[in-house]
Amino acid sequence: MLLHYKGSNLPEMKYLGNTLEREFKLAPEFHEEFSRVFRENCEYLGITAGAPSNGSGPSPTRPTTVVVGEPSKKSTVKAFVIMPFTERVKDRPEGFFTEVLRSLITPAAVEAGFTVETANRQGSDVIQSTIVNELLEADLVIADLTDHNPNVLFELGLRMAEEKPVALIKASGTGRVFDVDNMLRVHEYQPHLWRSTIERDLPELTKHILAAWENHNRDQSYMKILRRTGGENNNGASG
Repeated sequence: MLLHYKGSNLPEMKYLGNTLEREFKLAPEFHEEFSRVFRENCEYLGITAGAPSNGSGPSPTRPTTVVVGEPSKKSTVKAFVIMPFTERVKDRPEGFFTEVLRSLITPAAVEAGFTVETANRQGSDVIQSTIVNELLEADLVIADLTDHNPNVLFELGLRMAEEKPVALIKASGTGRVFDVDNMLRVHEYQPHLWRSTIERDLPELTKHILAAWENHNRDQSYMKILRRTGGENNNGASG
């Protein structure tokens, strides 16, 4: 389970239960017992999120980026995911974004043929240089705009300035980002993350990711649209 969650803390039971049943075929009546035993063993061993919690001994070096999904066939393209790491809106339960990454974004991108990576900030909001390099060099960036996280919007701006492809998504109910929503398609997913909604959203999200990638050579990048629009406005003003 530590390997499955890449050393992250277990999410809330409503999300953990989905994973236990779907990935590990564990019947729902055993979910609470599994969670209790797992946490007790972690506490006994002195580990939290896969790292020593008592301060003794050297802390393991954590990579700034991690691979969270790979296609069964070797992939030549990489998708880098930028999204919130912590829930700062009261309506978002703890573990919400971990579950979005695990149950929606990663399987959809893998199905589209990408190796999927994301940042491993472990609770830090610092945007490290390694993350910036990955952000700028990845074949495709998948950006979750849910709750208008400032880091995500900043990282998206960096990516767009490079005129490289992005696939934009957000949880249904998230407000519009005027300059983005008016020019680029943003795919909305259901925030309930029930099994039924995930099953409906996955194929559509996969199509959205594929479309963003297949159109990446199109001469209609965000920056080119802005430059053209700006030029038209200037011409109109001078006339």
